[in-house]
Amino acid sequence: MADKYTAYTDLYNYMNRILSEIQTKTGYQTAQTGEASSAEPGKSFYSTLTDAAQKLNAPASMDSIFEEAAAAYNVPLALLKAVGKAESGFNADAVSPAGAQGVMQLMPATAQALGVDNPFDARSNIMGGAKYIAEKLNEYDGNIELALAAYNAGSGNVSKYGGVPPFEETINYIKRIKEYMGMDLTTGQTVAAGGAGSRAGDVDSTDSTAALLSARELTELTTQYIMGTMHLKLQNKMDSIGLSIASEQDDEEEDRFL
Repeated sequence: MADKYTAYTDLYNYMNRILSEIQTKTGYQTAQTGEASSAEPGKSFYSTLTDAAQKLNAPASMDSIFEEAAAAYNVPLALLKAVGKAESGFNADAVSPAGAQGVMQLMPATAQALGVDNPFDARSNIMGGAKYIAEKLNEYDGNIELALAAYNAGSGNVSKYGGVPPFEETINYIKRIKEYMGMDLTTGQTVAAGGAGSRAGDVDSTDSTAALLSARELTELTTQYIMGTMHLKLQNKMDSIGLSIASEQDDEEEDRFL
């Protein structure tokens, strides 16, 4: 497993380097020729890979989505996962009696205000939840208890009572979140772009090929396919603009022994 992780890391770094050089070179050519560049400036290989995976509806780890959302909105990962666990048990299809939906249990009006078009799309829902928690943390100067109270009972009640509302449900909710924050939570799920979540290992039995593979294996195979395809496309681009990564690497290798 360690060898595989190292290989993925090396390939990621290699691809990031190629993408960076393409962005630099095509940016220069665009300035000289006025032609449009296909490499988006400042976009990392991770972002490029994520976009490609979404277009192909490739399965993704729900844990990685939580990590992405936490980083995007500067919310503690442990807090974000704890809310997801407490709200729905990481169930992208969850609907509460009050009408809250998805992993982070967003009310329809709240989801719409946060730009979440499909509350049952796990990634969109988690991103919306992270954005909402970030807003509440900012509103209450980083006070997690008040942010959670507002998430559970509404900011109006926090304002009304001058702090955490004396509601048993809200008090227990905050306590449960804090307990979850002390745990090493793992969702154990993969999700497809534009769809709901699925437990790791669950595969559509109607697909005889997919039935032979676990969701995690499908994720790895899809990632390899995307990275391989992007590698070829990027290398073709490099060739077309006259850059040779291989020759540069050879030069670097020679320099080490000089």
